[in-house]
Amino acid sequence: MVNREYNKAMDGLRFSPEAKKRMTANLAAAQEREQAARPKPDAYAVRGGKRRWRYAAAVAAAVVLVAGVGGVASATGNLMGMGNVFDDLFNGPPAQTEVVDKIGRPIGASATSNGVTVTAEAIIGDRTNYAVVFSIAKDDGTAFEGIEPLENGVLPLGFESGSSVHIDGTMSGGGDGRFYDADPSDNAIQYVERMSVTAIGSSIIGHTARVNLSDLKMYGGDGSTSHVVAEGEWNMKFAVDYEDTSVDLPAGGAIEVSGMDATLDSATVSPIALTLEYTVHEVLNWEDQESGRMSDHNQDEMDRFLDPSVTLNMKDGTTVEIDALRGAGGTRENTNSTSCNKSIMFDEFLNLNDVVSITIGGTELPLA
Repeated sequence: MVNREYNKAMDGLRFSPEAKKRMTANLAAAQEREQAARPKPDAYAVRGGKRRWRYAAAVAAAVVLVAGVGGVASATGNLMGMGNVFDDLFNGPPAQTEVVDKIGRPIGASATSNGVTVTAEAIIGDRTNYAVVFSIAKDDGTAFEGIEPLENGVLPLGFESGSSVHIDGTMSGGGDGRFYDADPSDNAIQYVERMSVTAIGSSIIGHTARVNLSDLKMYGGDGSTSHVVAEGEWNMKFAVDYEDTSVDLPAGGAIEVSGMDATLDSATVSPIALTLEYTVHEVLNWEDQESGRMSDHNQDEMDRFLDPSVTLNMKDGTTVEIDALRGAGGTRENTNSTSCNKSIMFDEFLNLNDVVSITIGGTELPLA
């Protein structure tokens, strides 16, 4: 089972006050002040071997996503919105067919409650990162009324706190979700959830995904009030079955992380995420803290060890900087070093055919 503190942290991240504030322009100033103070997520330890892994809940991308990768806008044409890649399920196939061909389509994964049916339509990902899209529809064929999209097309909706997708054999993770309407002419809306997880074993493919959703709500203009659009509970499960989209990058070389020497142990990139494992040749200056809550000092230490610089180098000569701190990650202390893992979900799908190399910690790694 996922740690209770992680569940609580993820619930807050998925529909946090910050995310809700971003839904309205009249709270833009408050949002800037909120972003200036880095959130202090919960931290907890998971037993593994002789030493403990420490994980911090990811400072996830907000529910209202922006165009670009890792929070940096891009106009190169190398990226596609998540809805576009899944459009073959609703409005016909998108251009990026090599990605679409790898999408898994859960069979019979749906649940009905109080006249509303939620269906897991598709899932795509790699060994430890995934994106799953759900459709939500009224059984009487009528549309959800009074839900106006924001300027970027995102619907101001959210499931009740505690709603989640969990994959068997995972210990921790971080991610985000958003609602959109792929086809305004029909009676369904869509929900996409993206997650990076730490798995027991090398891959989540073949594991069972368990979905527990309840009470679909719409958020109002003040960012905190809401009312129930559809009351109910939707529980289902399905096999995580898709083609692994990840590509292994050259590993074993020296990199730099926040000015510290490190060795890149492994690196994989897929259209949805970059996953890294590396060893920093220093130890965290960790201080005792109460109740598992991350102290300011320990947050700064984890940020220092989990912030490798990352740049995508495109074949057209453009580059895209990645904000690594937005990804999920963990550390494990060794005698004279610190093992780190990091998963960074992209805001949009990345066409790997357009990437020539990725620079990690100052070292350029070509895509084979």
